[in-house]
Order: sequence, then structure tokens, then C-alpha cells
Amino acid sequence: MNLETALLDSLKRKQQEHAFDSMRRPDKRDAFEYGYRVGVMAGLEEAVKVLLKLLDEEKNGENDI
Repeated sequence: MNLETALLDSLKRKQQEHAFDSMRRPDKRDAFEYGYRVGVMAGLEEAVKVLLKLLDEEKNGENDI
């Protein structure tokens, strides 16, 4: 497994663990808790997008990263 695949898998696994944990323990159902959990999911998804964009630029772009 190459480094790029390992990084992507790690981010997706962390996102999945957070989602399952959020559903397993919905004890605090206030607006702050909801915002926190949504923010973490969005942050992990953004990290995946950035990683994919960097890999695409490195593979197909002319500029070195």
C-alpha cells in the first residue's frame, strides 16, 4: 500500500469512527454538540478533498509541491 492510499484510508476510517461514535452516544443533543460533530465531519471531509487535490496536482500538474 502506498503512502497516498494509507493517508486516504486513515482519514476515511477516522471519519467513519466519528460518525459511528456520534450515533452510538447521542447523549448531548444540544446545538453546540450538534455543531461540533458536524464540524468534525466537515473538517475530515475537507482534509480528504485537499489530499486528493494535492495528489492530482502532483500527478498531473507541472508545478512541484
